[in-house]
Amino acid sequence: SAIVQATRQVIFLEEGDTADLRRDGVRIFDGNDAPVERPLHLSDVSLASLELGPFRHFMQKEIHEQPRALADTIEAAIDAKGFPASLFGPNAEAVLRDIEGVQILACGTSYYAGMTARYWIEAIAGLPCSVEIASEYRYRAAYANPRHLIVTISQSGETLDTMEALKYAKSLGHLHTLSICNVPESAIPRASELVCYTRAGAEIGVASTKAFTTQLAVLFQLTMVLGKLQGRISEAEEAEYLEQLRFLPGSVQHALNLEPQIMAWAE
Repeated sequence: SAIVQATRQVIFLEEGDTADLRRDGVRIFDGNDAPVERPLHLSDVSLASLELGPFRHFMQKEIHEQPRALADTIEAAIDAKGFPASLFGPNAEAVLRDIEGVQILACGTSYYAGMTARYWIEAIAGLPCSVEIASEYRYRAAYANPRHLIVTISQSGETLDTMEALKYAKSLGHLHTLSICNVPESAIPRASELVCYTRAGAEIGVASTKAFTTQLAVLFQLTMVLGKLQGRISEAEEAEYLEQLRFLPGSVQHALNLEPQIMAWAE
């Protein structure tokens, strides 16, 4: 979002890469100083998403963007009329059938999303789930069960402590990793076996709003997939959960429509 006014063309560097920027172009070298080519990507961030419009500040704008962000994030499940494992990648079903528990690693607001998901995963999917602050996990002697799914949550996909915690978990022998992120092709998703993107759009406000609620939406869908694979959710229950999820964006919009009344009460 910082460069969208100048260009929407982006090249993502790999670990160890350096870029030599010149007026006539760019040359990229890998960690061994050998010239390499990296693919060019087109950012989907628009100038319109970076404008305030009728809102006083970006946090207010992003609060009011939550219904649309949630609707976009759950669209795939609604279209599928259920919670297929493919929401998390083409080989997700085989991976998620193989796990015996879930380990969530995140920082800040993403950590609180993980704390909420722990209740869902244990109560609905029947799998043990632990949640740790990534910056703490990466510095301790952690016990690794290779069949526990490592779930990293990061709005940007570039959170350093979360990225390092993911590397550490893999070095301990964890076999399966899943990233929940808002930025396609960022570092953490590229380092993960499975990926599911939130579709919150650019979040500029310091306090997280739509990124947090869309993370919860994805984590709920993960719970549904795990619950089905564990044989703990029937088709009737799946349909009921899906119907509740379908009404979520409208329910959030209804709450936001009460803002003038709530402001009047506050005065």
